Amino acid sequence: MKYFRAVLSGLILWICVATSFFILEHTPVVKESLNMQTIIICILIIFYSFIGASFYYKKENNLSGIQLAIIMSFTAVFMDALLFVPLVEIPKGNTYQDFFSNPLLWILATINIAAVYFYWKKNFKIK
Repeated sequence: MKYFRAVLSGLILWICVATSFFILEHTPVVKESLNMQTIIICILIIFYSFIGASFYYKKENNLSGIQLAIIMSFTAVFMDALLFVPLVEIPKGNTYQDFFSNPLLWILATINIAAVYFYWKKNFKIK
């Protein structure tokens, strides 16, 4: 059950990030600037990671912050491969290779891991 809840936390993260990208791509001020979208998402993912982690740790689950963060990041990347790339990126003319070789993806995954670890470290004492 603890892994199912961790995957659900990853889905929450992915839905929040995908929705944010969708909104930013349709916002007049930032839709032309990928750099501005990136900065905004890099800030927002910290809050989304906290939301996912708080959802997971509501029940008495015992994964460490790093384990949870890796599961959440893997789930989000899996959902990107399953849905986001074929439905959004390929129609734009991009490929899987374009998407997965973009440093932004890996920067976001790293920020997520750091944020979830920080959340866990701040809220739980190691016994």
